[in-house]
Amino acid sequence: MALHLLEDWCKGMNINPRNCILVTGVPEAFDEGAIEPILRVSTEYLSKCKMRGRMFVREEGAFAVLCELPSAVEPLQVPGTIAVEDGEWTVITTGSQPSPVPASDVAFLKKMSAFLGKEGKTLADMPGLLGLDPGVPQRESAPSPDEWVKALGQALEKVMPPHPESSPYRKLRLFSGGPTPIPGEEAFEPWLEHTTEMLQEWAVPEAEKRRRLVECLRGPALDVIRTLKLSNPGVKVKDCLEALDHAFGRTEGSDDVYCKFLNARQQKGEKVSAYIQRLEKLLQRAIMRGAVAVGQMDRTRLAQIVRGIQYQNPILLHLRLRERQDNPPSYSQLIKEVREEEERQAAGEVWEEEVTILIANETRRD
Repeated sequence: MALHLLEDWCKGMNINPRNCILVTGVPEAFDEGAIEPILRVSTEYLSKCKMRGRMFVREEGAFAVLCELPSAVEPLQVPGTIAVEDGEWTVITTGSQPSPVPASDVAFLKKMSAFLGKEGKTLADMPGLLGLDPGVPQRESAPSPDEWVKALGQALEKVMPPHPESSPYRKLRLFSGGPTPIPGEEAFEPWLEHTTEMLQEWAVPEAEKRRRLVECLRGPALDVIRTLKLSNPGVKVKDCLEALDHAFGRTEGSDDVYCKFLNARQQKGEKVSAYIQRLEKLLQRAIMRGAVAVGQMDRTRLAQIVRGIQYQNPILLHLRLRERQDNPPSYSQLIKEVREEEERQAAGEVWEEEVTILIANETRRD
């Protein structure tokens, strides 16, 4: 009703309704001369508005005020309500109540709403995602259609995961498990290690990981996964790798694998970083065999490193590894810290050696 009032009122006064706003809910006793100043100070966008008339709306028991702006009104830049001392006024523009939306657009909005919901967003967050945050000073001209499309694309790039087909990836190595290796096939253990690492790195859905795993298998190995999928079409990649390990891996029990992990110690002359990398392979096998829970991986790794590193190793002391067992770092963070400390210590040893040689040379001269 308010929208029709705005259009009819403007038509009767020969004013373009797109240049006007209608303010409703103004109390009957409100000072007419104070209406325009209140609107002008409510937001910078209405600072140049001019009141063109006032009309009492019997159904609402309040006045409606017609105001004109110098140019076409941009609905997104006009507040929906204006707070006043005794309540609030409602602001109506020609864009406040759009015409009925086509069914195809309704379906699109439903899909958009569902997508945003999965990302913890709502349609109300779209102005901010598109750079139209009310807290940001508005431009004088409205964004062009091309700018809207570009802004929407940038917003979706921030929240949408990469499409599986557009995600660059190296194909997994071939494995058949047959009595005669096919060209390019490698032994099961290095294949399993490489495949596990690659599948963990790929940020794609579980179904896509499973598809990529299946495409690298041949012969008996492929038959294992086909049989597994018959009983469970949505089988997880972790279970697929476990089934392949049972069929083609070493016949070690979980206790045997875990014992090898616990007995791994830093060897004489072995760098700490090399020891950690060697230990990680044993840990991954223990996880595959169910001897170590994934949630305890970081804690188990650090506990064994503390036990396995040679006593009083300076890296153990400098990185305070013993004190960090309640809040252990991830593998990538740990190996990064260890390698940086090794480089720092190596640089210090070179410097000390150079100083020693320099002092010895000066002593000979004297």
